[in-house]
Amino acid sequence: MSKNGWFGGWLALAAMMPVGAAELGVLAPVVVQGQPQVQADPAGRPAPVVTRVGSGEFYGQIQREARAGFLATVLALDESAQRIAGARTPAPTWLYLSAEDGGFARRGFWLEESGRRRFVDELFVDLVVDEGTVADGGFEEIFSHEMGHVFLRRLMPGLPYGWSRTPHSSMSVTDYPTAFDEGFATHFQALVRRHSRNPHLENLTLGLDAKPFLPFWLSNLDRAGRIDGVRRNLFVQAQLVPPGSEADAWSRANESTAFDMARLRNGQQMLSSEGVIATLFYRWMVPGEDSREAIVARYSSLFRTMATSRGWAFRPDSPVFIDLLDHYCADVPADCGRVRGVFLDTTYGATADATLPRTTEAMAERGRIGDMAGFVAGLKQARAQMTQLQARVAQQPALLRAALGPDLWLLGRTPVQLPGMPSDEVAVNLNTAQAEQLRTLPALDAAVIERVLRSRRDDGAFRDLADFAQRGGLDAKQRAVLESAAQSLEKAGLNERR
Repeated sequence: MSKNGWFGGWLALAAMMPVGAAELGVLAPVVVQGQPQVQADPAGRPAPVVTRVGSGEFYGQIQREARAGFLATVLALDESAQRIAGARTPAPTWLYLSAEDGGFARRGFWLEESGRRRFVDELFVDLVVDEGTVADGGFEEIFSHEMGHVFLRRLMPGLPYGWSRTPHSSMSVTDYPTAFDEGFATHFQALVRRHSRNPHLENLTLGLDAKPFLPFWLSNLDRAGRIDGVRRNLFVQAQLVPPGSEADAWSRANESTAFDMARLRNGQQMLSSEGVIATLFYRWMVPGEDSREAIVARYSSLFRTMATSRGWAFRPDSPVFIDLLDHYCADVPADCGRVRGVFLDTTYGATADATLPRTTEAMAERGRIGDMAGFVAGLKQARAQMTQLQARVAQQPALLRAALGPDLWLLGRTPVQLPGMPSDEVAVNLNTAQAEQLRTLPALDAAVIERVLRSRRDDGAFRDLADFAQRGGLDAKQRAVLESAAQSLEKAGLNERR
């Protein structure tokens, strides 16, 4: 393409650019002898060496998508996030065209231009992109997801790491910070599906592009869950574990796509599930006028509360979503009742009180076998309890946390190293773990596991390791083994999210 032709094309693209949208800056790796170059950043961590892309057919394809597609709204959201975070002049929204890995938000790169190399300490999205993924909507969907991470890093830089080593997915239960981080990013995929005009994404959402075999692959199951599972609020349900060998029981439990429609997760499990967090953000933020200006206005209100998080007392065991909700209610009291209502409706009050979830489960048992009289009676009771709980929480907002126990993390080991795991070590939270996770801990046999799970369901979360040992009927030797496992995980430290 000639220089004049490229410049004219860029002017046409710029004319499509909405007011108040960040520029999409495109970066490519510097490749030497077939290898993308890296250089240590000022903190000693490896950072990519890049050049800025400013022309070419593929570049034009990306920019057209960023100006004419839903990504234009995402870029407008990024400008809003930057300004709320304190930027006087917004930086470009950087996209790094990864050559081999990609799929996450990062910070800092070495930019080569005019024969010189300088370090740029800015956030960027590291993503494998090609003509096919732009054309079929994959770029639009995944880039929006990764920008969710970028927004959080601009607005909530103090968001801590968590203890969980579990590879995150829409199905998995991890920890509060990981689920919040990933769930917030995930809900943007469902937002894209609502507004995208990409024909492939529209057909995928409608089930018209289904192909045999490929839907069974884990990442495709996860992607489907991020849309259908979020819309249907599936992730508040307890997972059903498919049969298999003892060696892969942990993976089967973690990634199961089967849900028991008459059994709910406990409140701690819900807030440690990125699928649940994605559903909460989707129901909170997506309803309303669908113009770009209206979407940016809704998110900017949330962004302003997020930006105050620099003064919050974050801990790895903080129920981050409830923390955010409390602060939002203080900032935007006119919207508080609606958002608290969304939270309680979505979770069936599981973080606040055990009574309503049990009523809901009993009603669901009658409903799924077509017992009309039993279902209607249960529905009347459940609605009355929900109304009462909504009123109590409005008077005492702290009740939203009343049914949450402490995080009690221990180091466990799987029989074999599982796919996606760096070793056989796993982190187990006694107040969220199911049988398959508890089996990875030393000193726990099947009878103990059955007792503690029944006790946790009937009597509530464990207060501490001593409470777990007492309710599980463990002797002093078994308790000492578990205490050692807790110390081992504390020594290993928090799990840095990539």
